[in-house]
Amino acid sequence: MIRVFCILLALVSPAAASQHSWPALHDVIGVDEGDVLNLRAAPDITAEVLDTLSADASDIEVIRPNEDLTWGLVNVGERTGWVSLTYLAQQARQPASAFVDITQCFGTEPFWSLSYKQPAIRLSMPDVPPAEGFISGLFKSRSQSDRYFYRGSMMTPDAGPIEVDLSIRLRACSDGRSDRAYGIEVDMLVTDNNTEDGFRQPGLFSGCCTIAPPAE
Repeated sequence: MIRVFCILLALVSPAAASQHSWPALHDVIGVDEGDVLNLRAAPDITAEVLDTLSADASDIEVIRPNEDLTWGLVNVGERTGWVSLTYLAQQARQPASAFVDITQCFGTEPFWSLSYKQPAIRLSMPDVPPAEGFISGLFKSRSQSDRYFYRGSMMTPDAGPIEVDLSIRLRACSDGRSDRAYGIEVDMLVTDNNTEDGFRQPGLFSGCCTIAPPAE
């Protein structure tokens, strides 16, 4: 009986979670009203405090945990640091067969951003009117559980239809312009089939994605 109990405990413990269960959204718990949860420079209770989270903070994207699953890497404003997972409750996750819930992707050289609220997408780039459309295809790798492919069809005000393909991988990512950390890497292929008046910036763009809800 004890052996069975130990096996069940191992199955539900954080250490038994899939290596691809991150990033994930969390809510602050167990912090008294009026108190705060510290964001620290390292996964250690004695490390420097960089910023704080309020007692009722929610939709916090934990990029990844430390090795013993006691601290989570979190972005607060323009800072990235560690928060004790004792005070964070993971929101209900979709089944492993579901697609990663990205909300925004972005990159530099040139600066670009793509917002996604199922099924609508919006692509913004410098010197180009925003393009809007929909995700028309979702694919998940049959051999690699951390890889996804999204296909989008969009319209631009002056260049007509374009296609946007997103190759997404769950891995550490940097936006190249800040100290913020991300847990989703993306390569975006923009294809313009209009030869008369092109989108002006077709090509392959790389960047990062987040699952955090956009700031209001």
